[in-house]
Amino acid sequence: MGNANSAIRKGAWLALCTSAALVAPWSPVQAGRPIQEHRIADPQGEIEIVNVAGSVEVIGWSKGEVDVSGTAGADVERVDVAGTPNHTSIHVVSRSSHSWGSDGEARLVVHVPAGSAVTATLVSADFKVSGVLGDLKLQAVSGTVSGDSGGNIRAGTISGDVKLTARAAKSIEIKTISGDVHLVGGGGDVVITTISGSATADLGDVSRGRFKTVSGDVAASLSLMPDGQIEGESVSGNLGFKFFGEPAAEFDVQSLSGGIANCFGPKPVEAEYGPGSRLQFTNGEGRGRVRVNTKSGEVRLCDKGAKRPKGANDAKGANDTERANDGEGASESKVPSSAYVPKRSNGSAGTVLAVARVRKCPWSVPYVF
Repeated sequence: MGNANSAIRKGAWLALCTSAALVAPWSPVQAGRPIQEHRIADPQGEIEIVNVAGSVEVIGWSKGEVDVSGTAGADVERVDVAGTPNHTSIHVVSRSSHSWGSDGEARLVVHVPAGSAVTATLVSADFKVSGVLGDLKLQAVSGTVSGDSGGNIRAGTISGDVKLTARAAKSIEIKTISGDVHLVGGGGDVVITTISGSATADLGDVSRGRFKTVSGDVAASLSLMPDGQIEGESVSGNLGFKFFGEPAAEFDVQSLSGGIANCFGPKPVEAEYGPGSRLQFTNGEGRGRVRVNTKSGEVRLCDKGAKRPKGANDAKGANDTERANDGEGASESKVPSSAYVPKRSNGSAGTVLAVARVRKCPWSVPYVF
């Protein structure tokens, strides 16, 4: 009987040890293996980061070195930190074979000289940046990109959002698939492309802006430079542009089956045969260009700082004709209620320098600016 009890106790102890060995890779000690690496780095060097699971946070500081800290899971073989002072590479290396439920995450906090240029390639990992003045080049799959940057930005994500502040950027290119874009600041050359994702951009002075979407909505607030160009293209998403002041530009807006709303110019012209509408006009000197084309999405143009002229009438049910007055003894004439009536700033008719009437945008769908 004693031998039987002893055998039972040994069997139970063996089963307990075996179970402990099996669950050991998921223990807090294994999952939180610390990482600590240092490298001398140039103040404006290049930093390259590759991580296939976890997270990466990059922080700019005043020191002339790269500091890598964080934790690594049991299936992270090592974190390689190598290179020269001008180019530092940080690669997370996972084990060759993974089992279901394995812990292959590495959560890194990387301090870099503030003037560094950062390139990151991530899979199933989030990226956050702050205090970095150099350029950013980011590629992420199933991970979000967020933070603030002082340099130019080039970012692409699949199944991940982009939320960035980049007030000093002169070149921005963001492309997402199944991800939303929230951008604040920046100007110059701006490209935003989304597939099944929405985008909002609050920009500065834009010399060239290209906004493309398949099924997501895009809303951009910006100031168009004197010779600036804006291009918008959509399949089924809405496009909205809100300008800081009425831009001096040529406008050409087309929609196959969506509506067009305009705050500071004429109303669109409906196609005589078949669906579709088009809006063409020149505002001011017309040195800039705005081209927008949609298939079934709506287009909205507005002036963020627009003020209605005194006496402007845009109430519903207005008569088909109304009187326009140049303001300095000009004779009265009847014009269509939707007419775009230009006048010189001194009151005489001629080159379009000011708009005599401003209509409110007839927003048919709520839109966020």
